[in-house]
Amino acid sequence: MPGPAALPLDTYRKLFRKSILTRLPVDKTLTPACRPQFESYFNQLLSRSPIPPTALSSAILEPSLTSNASDPLHLQYISRLVERDIVSLANILVVLFKTSAAKAPAISTSLEPSGSFHHENDELRGRESLEQDVFLVLVNVLRTQKPRSSENVWAAVQAMCDWMDAVRVSWDPGMLGDHGAEGIAEVTDVSTKWRLEALGELVISLGMNEGAAKVLSEPGRKDKKLVFQTCLGLFIQYVQVQNPALASRLEGFRLQYQSQSPRQQRRGLKSEAAGETIDGMMMGLEGDGAEAIGPVAWTRAHLFIWLESLVGALSYSTSGQDANSMVTDFMTAVIDVITNALVRNEPQSTLFLLRSFLCNKVPLILNRISPSSLTSYAISQTFLRTDVTTLMNIAPSIFEPYAYNNNSANPDMLFGDITVDLRQDFLFACALHGVIGEQDIQGILEELPLGAMSASGRYDTQDLITQCLSDPMRIDRLLEEIEGVEGNSGAVVRALFEVMKNMCEQRETMPLRNICSFLARKPSSIDVMLLFIKPAEILEPLCDLLDSWRYEEDQGEYQPVYEEFGYILLLVLTLIHRYSFTSADLAFSHAANNESFVPQLLTQFATAQRIEALNSSDYHAQLGGWIKELFEGEGISDGLMMSCRPQEFYRLVPTLFSQSLLAIQRGILDLETVKEAFAFLLTPFLLPSVISGLCWLSQHLWSNLDSNPYQTLQILSSLVIAHDLAPETAETHRTVLSISAHPLDAVLRELIRRPTLTPSVATTAQQLLTHLKPHLAFKRSGSPTREEIESWVHTAGSGGLTSALANLYTAMFNWSLPGELMSPRPQTTGYTHRLLITAHRLLGAKRVVEIIINETAKFRVAHQAPGVAEDVAAAFLSVFLPEESRGMTLREALRGAEEDGSEFAGEMARRVDAGRRPWIGAPPPMHQEQHVDLDAMGLEVGLEGDAGMELMMGGVEGFGEGMGGMLDAMDM
Repeated sequence: MPGPAALPLDTYRKLFRKSILTRLPVDKTLTPACRPQFESYFNQLLSRSPIPPTALSSAILEPSLTSNASDPLHLQYISRLVERDIVSLANILVVLFKTSAAKAPAISTSLEPSGSFHHENDELRGRESLEQDVFLVLVNVLRTQKPRSSENVWAAVQAMCDWMDAVRVSWDPGMLGDHGAEGIAEVTDVSTKWRLEALGELVISLGMNEGAAKVLSEPGRKDKKLVFQTCLGLFIQYVQVQNPALASRLEGFRLQYQSQSPRQQRRGLKSEAAGETIDGMMMGLEGDGAEAIGPVAWTRAHLFIWLESLVGALSYSTSGQDANSMVTDFMTAVIDVITNALVRNEPQSTLFLLRSFLCNKVPLILNRISPSSLTSYAISQTFLRTDVTTLMNIAPSIFEPYAYNNNSANPDMLFGDITVDLRQDFLFACALHGVIGEQDIQGILEELPLGAMSASGRYDTQDLITQCLSDPMRIDRLLEEIEGVEGNSGAVVRALFEVMKNMCEQRETMPLRNICSFLARKPSSIDVMLLFIKPAEILEPLCDLLDSWRYEEDQGEYQPVYEEFGYILLLVLTLIHRYSFTSADLAFSHAANNESFVPQLLTQFATAQRIEALNSSDYHAQLGGWIKELFEGEGISDGLMMSCRPQEFYRLVPTLFSQSLLAIQRGILDLETVKEAFAFLLTPFLLPSVISGLCWLSQHLWSNLDSNPYQTLQILSSLVIAHDLAPETAETHRTVLSISAHPLDAVLRELIRRPTLTPSVATTAQQLLTHLKPHLAFKRSGSPTREEIESWVHTAGSGGLTSALANLYTAMFNWSLPGELMSPRPQTTGYTHRLLITAHRLLGAKRVVEIIINETAKFRVAHQAPGVAEDVAAAFLSVFLPEESRGMTLREALRGAEEDGSEFAGEMARRVDAGRRPWIGAPPPMHQEQHVDLDAMGLEVGLEGDAGMELMMGGVEGFGEGMGGMLDAMDM
């Protein structure tokens, strides 16, 4: 019998296994109080039966827990335990080392004898992917958490020494001694190489952690430092062959701590600077009577980079330019952004949105910056200094956001020989809004225009609202005009928004259903709406309506009610998942309520309840009623829908799927019967509920990766690869799949890696992956494509991501050299804001700031174009990065470098602050001060911060596999 000490450990093992099996969420902040949580169960067990951190680490890293697979939920549990300091970083590393197949034979660099962990065990093979992801989890923790004690730091150092030697020696045991880098073979196994790189990132993150850096720089502990230096030196030789850029960063970390402390280093640098000041480094102009910020140059790249990132809450300063110059600079940046997107072959949905932004939003902004008498000349100057040929003779198909949809009705596509001229689109839209005169267009183009202004004239929002109230058919026509490029989309969107809000207040759910159905089926129309309306303004009335949904006393039929509820809910889910909104984004005029229907549903999408856990007899009866009527195949009766409100049905869907799979496993139902029953969910009035079913199936697959889940895949296939759907239903089904695609793609990719799959399961999984691939472009996020991150990390010369970022800065510097304002410049060098986001995620804010400052210093030393390098650097460091890039911001890192004694960092911080001041335009004719704030003009495109950037310049895929894949999975 197990001893008393073994009983608590077994209980913890059962808790971890059951939590992963039932997919218990870890984050209590996003979970209603009534929802079971991993953290609450764990806290109860820990208070009742505490166990040592080493034992706890052994339980959560037990090989059989996830069958060596890298499960995102499992990684979240590990992260939470380390963040709360229940287990230390060293505890996790030591236990992970014990259960790894890559253990150093016979020799350990541990500071104290720790015994040999070396033994052959086949069940430990194939853990490289899990080990890599655990390393990256710890990297994220080190970016935000400080170690509790110096002993924790040195314990982590010891564990890292064991790991570095083990990873190095496991590839070539003959490398145990110091033989240099000659003869070291390059690792060809991808998972092994990624684990190596993740370990290197972990070592660097330890050095970048403020608390750990302080401990490593303290005097004393010479023996431990010597061992660490020796171990790290050998590891660097090995990494040099596999990833030179990573080896360079590791070498920088090693040199940083081998002698002086950072404070001693700063003191030495300051004394040297006193006698060897570089010309221009400490010189500059005094701004506003404040501190020197060096030579000032407002470059073309600055506003271009800023607009690329679409900082919604940031006003841009151009150092007191007049309105004419502001229009010219702003329009130049807009054209540069569009040209860059065309050159980079950005997705069609992004190009479509940029076209709409140019024609529908920019004229409104220009109308508020400058009077028309000045704007015409400013636009002429803009066309002279930009390469507008890129905007001419464009095939209309590249602006088609529904390329997969044969029913799309882009008017440009009706005539195959007609090309698009974005210059004319923009100028006629400007003329519509009185920004320029229609007679000015020919002079600006220097040729006779082929187009014309909108025959309907400029729309007035209030007139459109009146028309909709008197003629409901007008609403349908306006919906089709959202994606127009004549300049009227803003008025159309505002009118439809007011109509929708009124329908919510009056509970006119039938016409509201039609609007929601149209928008959910055409998400690019939602993109345009968010150029003018904040998302919370749209979501709040819809969520309030869903939460208070009730049947009328004289309710006759119930199926139409379910359909109305479902399509309104589908639009809400489309907005939330397309733009990665949270519960906090659902409220606008009142405080968010996490106990309301939509926030609770978001946390219960994939959670099935046990029958005995259903807290009322009504739930039992409702579940039984749905199972009975679905499987009898005679349709859903009004009696069942009357007794089960739509809100209750959507909460039951995961349990309905769970019980059906359980019935198959027990032989109560056969697979074909279940597939036929679930096919009924594809009817329009139940179709949105398929989202919950697909999410539950994806979570269920994580728990059954090694069991050849043939039945689950067959049910999944019947819902994903649906046939014979009506056109409108097929479009709705596409949106349903798009919302569910990312979690399904992640688990299916993990499934096909399993070596024990039967051919039928492998074939079905591959078919599903192929079918889901077009839907992965649904989310508008700042994440790069899989191909982009591979090119930056592995093939950007010999420097990896660091080199890619440095090259991007250099390219923007060269593009911004003086002279570009007077004549057209080359195209915008393929700049992408996604590279900066990726560098921030993987390298950290401190390293990004260090790279930009180092590159800037090179140009300052060479005395090239004073002020240009600094302005480009300020642009890089002042852009807004998505909130999902957790940890220190670039501005915080810049301030930290200044506090550490870097005077150049202090100068750059002042430049960044100068760029954030509001722009003061030229006085109007009455000589009153004109204050122009781009935020107030709506340059935020209806969104704040990263949401605006993601909407306009979002990538088309997640990080994919490898290091970024784990980070992407952790955000699921």
